[in-house]
Amino acid sequence: MTYAITVSFTSTHRGLYEQWLVLDFEMRPVLLRKLKVRIDQQLLDDTKDPVLNHGVILQSAKRWTRGNRVIIPCSCRTEKQEDLLKEYKPPQLNIHYKPSCNNQTALTDENYKAKMHEFLYNEERAEDQVVSRLNVCGQITTMDRLDSPKFGMEFAPQGELFCSVSIPYKLTIDSPEGLALKRSVQSALIAPLDSHHPNSKVYEARVLQLITRENQIHLQLFKQCCSDLALKHNKSYKMEVQFQLDRHTLCSLHKAVDLLPDTSRVLPDLKNCGVPVSDITYESLNSKQQSALGFITGNHDGRSFTAPLLIYGPFGTGKTFTIATAAIELGKDPQNKVLICTHTNRCILDGRHGGTFRET
Repeated sequence: MTYAITVSFTSTHRGLYEQWLVLDFEMRPVLLRKLKVRIDQQLLDDTKDPVLNHGVILQSAKRWTRGNRVIIPCSCRTEKQEDLLKEYKPPQLNIHYKPSCNNQTALTDENYKAKMHEFLYNEERAEDQVVSRLNVCGQITTMDRLDSPKFGMEFAPQGELFCSVSIPYKLTIDSPEGLALKRSVQSALIAPLDSHHPNSKVYEARVLQLITRENQIHLQLFKQCCSDLALKHNKSYKMEVQFQLDRHTLCSLHKAVDLLPDTSRVLPDLKNCGVPVSDITYESLNSKQQSALGFITGNHDGRSFTAPLLIYGPFGTGKTFTIATAAIELGKDPQNKVLICTHTNRCILDGRHGGTFRET
């Protein structure tokens, strides 16, 4: 038999919207189709080459690190943040990190922390590859003020300057580069084009996220950078710019792994674990969602350890709805305490309005 399924979509905002259509027949995901709708923009082939801006070339040179350059930092980070970044060095500088391909070693109590560190380093390398596509060699233009239609006129602090950098990619939220810029980039390293020898100074600059345009990024250049390079406002200079992955979140996750006192909480012995049981039913939940609800809200004899519950699946399978339903049910008992943690406030708002988590 053949069935034609119509999927309707409305939106008041431009952009690319992606969603998974999943048919599980109340058993398991059987048919999956990723739908993609671009509003008020021509649908582009993701494999096409980026549109290059005049006067800018892609930079594929070796990434600048503390191992091959003298990095002059800005004053944006606290001493505690600096110590955390030094404790967990980037993968290319960490002598304990050895990239492994297709490592199927099972997780155990003995290797749990090492595997978690490896996963985080692999994720960092993958994100850094996307961020590195933004690196450019070309002309920058300095200025002492910026005019934003949304935020008005902004003046650079005394001794500092702003500059604009043209990027050979469209920095929209629906492009990998635009998403990486919004989510993972807060700073860049900048230096004159003639500073290629080892141990040359490179200067950290702050990315002004709120004034970023589709093919242009604005940076804030700090005092030492402007002084050492004798930069003046309303001038053009040939510079190399390398955008930097914000490592603080990843380093915090490394720290959390090391501070974990007992891996049995996250990697329990399932043979000795109890399964909570609940008689609460919701007609709006399918069998899998009902099982998850029963696990979260149920009880067992108390003599067994309860393992953590991991809910995962493609977009639109009801993860947020199931968790929200369980939280509401638990909230009916004033003795219960519910703590909900997410990476962003957006996830909480999506959950309240029946949306789906961006993360899994």
